[in-house]
Amino acid sequence: MSGQGAETFRKHAGLAVVTVAVGWVLAAFLPREPESRQAAFIGVGLAAVTGAVALVLKRRAASRDLKDALKVVGVVFGLRAVGVVVGLLLVVRAGLGAVAFVAGFFGTYFVLQWIEVSYVMAASRDAAGGDE
Repeated sequence: MSGQGAETFRKHAGLAVVTVAVGWVLAAFLPREPESRQAAFIGVGLAAVTGAVALVLKRRAASRDLKDALKVVGVVFGLRAVGVVVGLLLVVRAGLGAVAFVAGFFGTYFVLQWIEVSYVMAASRDAAGGDE
């Protein structure tokens, strides 16, 4: 990976880390009940794990071509769908707040998705030799 490509990845990975940190802070302070706080933490954590996997997979795919990156979008969507279903089942079974889990997961996921799309666009532009 070129220096510019590595820098682009580091920038987007850093944004993802900040997003997850903000998600955890919000999960710690917004829900009133401990059960809801725990569910929100689980949601943010699951979004963080799937987001990390997604960014790494998109990094590999973007180094090849945009078509591969789009295939990875589908794979990652499936991974996240399974993660949400399993997470919801576990949270409900444990008697935790399902709404807090969903808020934690999707609140973090939407921002991470934007970062991932931004990364793929920037990596494609870098590979094509574009300036901006």
